[in-house]
Amino acid sequence: MNLLSKAQAEGIIHINTAQNTVYYAPLDISLPLNPEEQIRMQVYLEVLYTYRYPAKRVVFEHPVKMGSSYKRVDILIFADDLKQNPFIIIECKKAGVGETTFDEAIEQAFSYDNHLYAQYIWITSGAKNAFFKSEHSKSGRKRYTLSDIPKFSWKDKIWYKVLEGIQIGWGFFKDVYEEFVAPTLKAKWFARLLFFGVIFLLCNYGASWANAQWLTPYAIKSKWLLKITFEHLFWISGGIATLIAIWILRHSVIPDDLITASKSVEKAKQRNNWVFIATLLVLIPVYLSLKFFFDYDTKYCYKCTPCSLEWRCWWSFAHFKTYAKDARFWEYLTPSFVILGVQTIATLLVGWLLKGYAAIR
Repeated sequence: MNLLSKAQAEGIIHINTAQNTVYYAPLDISLPLNPEEQIRMQVYLEVLYTYRYPAKRVVFEHPVKMGSSYKRVDILIFADDLKQNPFIIIECKKAGVGETTFDEAIEQAFSYDNHLYAQYIWITSGAKNAFFKSEHSKSGRKRYTLSDIPKFSWKDKIWYKVLEGIQIGWGFFKDVYEEFVAPTLKAKWFARLLFFGVIFLLCNYGASWANAQWLTPYAIKSKWLLKITFEHLFWISGGIATLIAIWILRHSVIPDDLITASKSVEKAKQRNNWVFIATLLVLIPVYLSLKFFFDYDTKYCYKCTPCSLEWRCWWSFAHFKTYAKDARFWEYLTPSFVILGVQTIATLLVGWLLKGYAAIR
């Protein structure tokens, strides 16, 4: 049962097809069911059923005094039952609006927030969403881009706060990049390439360290290396690092036009599916480049020592033992440095490829 059917069955919403109106029982209001109202109805149901906010904390058309006139917020969620502390501002636009109109809606929501001092802002046209965290201080306003708004459940809030902290940190890094680094680069594609490279560098470093510290000692202890090689262990960390990097860059790599779902949860799943596809496409040239630099003709030898310092035996156990224990992550980090440029360029090209596919499909 979808949300609309569930809401109608529970009496939350009643649609009058003859008059083309929708009645919201908790709000005791009836409104024309125009294209923009269809989006607001959909978002309202998500607020109640997906995010689980109490209906008594949700209002429509909340007035905001701006100068000598009043503007009205499409949906406002309060943090308290007395409706004194605005919590989430939601601005709705009809489906299919252009980028300019959507950007204007974002600015409109920000202008509401200048008077309401809400903590979160959500702008939506159904298929497209923008989420923001808003912080108010004496030094001014700070807003951070988020991937979603928090749910009402306290259990969900705990994990959301962790995710929110990561996203705010990421937003700070992105803001520094966009303000100080990107303007110095004339070519937009080169700025993106540099940005992608930094992300892959950090992910590769973390994966290499984790591989040397945890996975490799376990593989040695469990005698996995009698059947597999250090190359296989590298691909575990290298593949995960590539997947994480592309997931971080998903909004830069996966065009919004590829996302056809209307609900936020379904859109996230759809985007994650495209992230997986993009990762596979990036790993193909990465695999070929790795084979070109590090492949060798001899069979893997677990106890071999004479050739441990030769380039062709990079993946041998003897070569691994030439490193001190605290430096063994170089066994994985060095190949990561070699494929870093391939990962970065391939990701940029895959982004262009997906953009072209979205345009013609």
